[in-house]
Amino acid sequence: METRRWATAAKLSLPYPAIDAARKLLFESLSLSEAAFTLLGGLALGLYLVWLQDRVELRRSSLTLLLWVNLFIVGSFNNMLEGYFFTSVFDSTDMFVMGAAVMLVSSGLQAMAAGYVLQSGERSLRAGFYQHMEKRSTGEWVKRLAAGSLAYFPVYFFFGMLVSHFVIPYYSDPSLGLVVPPFSVIIPLEIVRGLLYVAVLLPLVACLDGDTRGSSMAIAGMLFIPGALLPLLGDQGLPAPIIPFHLVEILADSVVYGYLLGRLLGTRKAR
Repeated sequence: METRRWATAAKLSLPYPAIDAARKLLFESLSLSEAAFTLLGGLALGLYLVWLQDRVELRRSSLTLLLWVNLFIVGSFNNMLEGYFFTSVFDSTDMFVMGAAVMLVSSGLQAMAAGYVLQSGERSLRAGFYQHMEKRSTGEWVKRLAAGSLAYFPVYFFFGMLVSHFVIPYYSDPSLGLVVPPFSVIIPLEIVRGLLYVAVLLPLVACLDGDTRGSSMAIAGMLFIPGALLPLLGDQGLPAPIIPFHLVEILADSVVYGYLLGRLLGTRKAR
């Protein structure tokens, strides 16, 4: 069984970096170090997806859809949204929209490849989602979804402050293309990012039957691996000295926020 999982993870480690490399060669540029780090990150993603599918057991179409929205929102769009305000990568709104469209297509291809390689189950994403939502009243869900959206900023801010001593000098250097926007921008931005996380991670929790422990682990893995590990190591758009600090920061973010969302969105039912 373990051999099968490692073999599947190895197969999964190839489509993500291959599609990512094709995107960069078409629209940007690709360095050898980026390709190598993306390949290693692809293996981590493969191991995570094997672990996830063993628990959700979704049919291929449902699994592909679940991975598509999460790889796009968690792995691309939410990072691009922050990059729009914290960097000078996007010169205009049109460039941001074009970049998001490209990532929507590439994440869809990556999700299709993963859905093809992973062993298909029998469960339906739609049925599992509706069953999960029926376990609480509409009013209770509204409160929990709002709490999950608002909880992201304090977690983000706390761990960001812990590494600020190491990264602020780089964000204060205009030549590096990094900026620190005012709190009037940061607070609503991170609340919107929290809302997006909740929107795409709720179906993931539903597929785990609301198991809070499994949900917390799945959320933390989704937030960190496609959400931080792959983009930070694979794109390397930030100065190299601050990447390790951001990795540690976002790992802590992912574990704590994953735990909170697991409690808020789960139903404490163990599978």
